[in-house]
Amino acid sequence: MFEPCEKCKAEEARDEDGICPYVKDDDNLPLRCIGKWSEDKLDYLGRYMDIFNKAMKYKRPKRAYIDLFAGPGKCIIRDSGKIISGSTLIALEQSVPFSLIVSVDINSDAVSALEKRGGEYKSETKLKTFDADCNLIADWIREEVDPSYLILAFIDPTSMQMKFSTIRKLTDGLSMDLIINYPLQAINRAYRDALSGNETVFNDFFGTTEWKERILGLKSQYHIATKLLPLYKQQLGGIGYKDITELDSDKPFISDEVLVKGPRNIPLYYLFLASKNPLGNKLWQEVKKIRPDRQGQFF
Repeated sequence: MFEPCEKCKAEEARDEDGICPYVKDDDNLPLRCIGKWSEDKLDYLGRYMDIFNKAMKYKRPKRAYIDLFAGPGKCIIRDSGKIISGSTLIALEQSVPFSLIVSVDINSDAVSALEKRGGEYKSETKLKTFDADCNLIADWIREEVDPSYLILAFIDPTSMQMKFSTIRKLTDGLSMDLIINYPLQAINRAYRDALSGNETVFNDFFGTTEWKERILGLKSQYHIATKLLPLYKQQLGGIGYKDITELDSDKPFISDEVLVKGPRNIPLYYLFLASKNPLGNKLWQEVKKIRPDRQGQFF
C-alpha cells in the first residue's frame, strides 16, 4: 500500500498531463495522479457504462467506447495513495463488454502503458489506441467506428483542450452518447485572458464567438462558467443533442448535471450526459440517483 504522495501536489506533477513523476505501480508502469473527486467521476462513468451495455446488449450488439483523454490506464489518488483503474480499464472490466474501445492520449508514455495494461485483459473487446491530440485525429477515429455502432464517448479534459469542432466532426451521423466534463474552474481562470484579446481558446471550446456577449459586464468571475453552460448546451443541441435538461440559471450549481467538488468544497466541474436518444438521458437519471458513496440507494 502506497503512502499518500505529497510530492504529487507539486506543479511538476502536472507537467506531464497528470502523469505522476514520483510513483509507479507494481508493474513499473506510470500512474495518473488524481484527486479524490476524480474517483467519484469515474464511478459515475463506470455505472453508466454498465447500464448502457446491459440495456442495449441485444438491440445494438455492436457497441463502442471512445476515450479521448485516456491516460495510462491506472490512477493514484494523491492524498491516499490508493491505486484505481482509469477510464479505459473500467471499460475493459465491464461484465457486458464493448465490442470496441478506442483510446486516445497526447502523452506517448501514457499510451504505451495503457496498451500494456489493456493487453493483460482476456476480453473479446478490441482495444485500439492513438498517441495523438484528439483534436487532430477525428477522421482516424471515425475509421474505427461507423454508423453500425452504438457509441459512448468520454470527454474528460484537464482544461479547455476539447474543441467543439472536434465534437461536431466525431458525432456527425453517428449514434453517440457523450459524457462530458465541463471544466468550471478552467473556464473561470481563462476568461480574463480571453476578454483581453486572447479569444482563440474560448472560440474553439464553445465553437462560437457568442460567449463574449453573454459575459460582458458580468462582475463575478465565480459564475462565468455557469453562465456559459447554457450556450455550450445550445451548441450541442445544434448538432443533434436535443434531450439535455437546461440548467436553472437562478440556482448556480443546482442542476441536472452532477457537480463535482474539490478541496474546500470548491466546484470544479459539471459532469453531464448528452444523448441524441431520450433513452440515454433516462439511463443517466438512473445513474444519478446513486452517489458514489452509495447514498440514495434503495433495496
